[in-house]
Amino acid sequence: MEENNYYRCTIKTSFEDRKGRIKYKKENYIVFAVSPTDVEVKMRKHIEMTDYDVVGINVMSIVDIIK
Repeated sequence: MEENNYYRCTIKTSFEDRKGRIKYKKENYIVFAVSPTDVEVKMRKHIEMTDYDVVGINVMSIVDIIK
């Protein structure tokens, strides 16, 4: 039986600045998933843009989430 974990997923997106230059931005997401493959599937459903690269998926050791 597989166990769900929290993963940090880092994606890189590109955008054009006011001067027409291509810039890159990294964004981090916390995803509750079974595996890194599951993280990618959930990210694909969550992010509406198609032009992004997953640059990292790391398991996180979360003790508690405080809201």
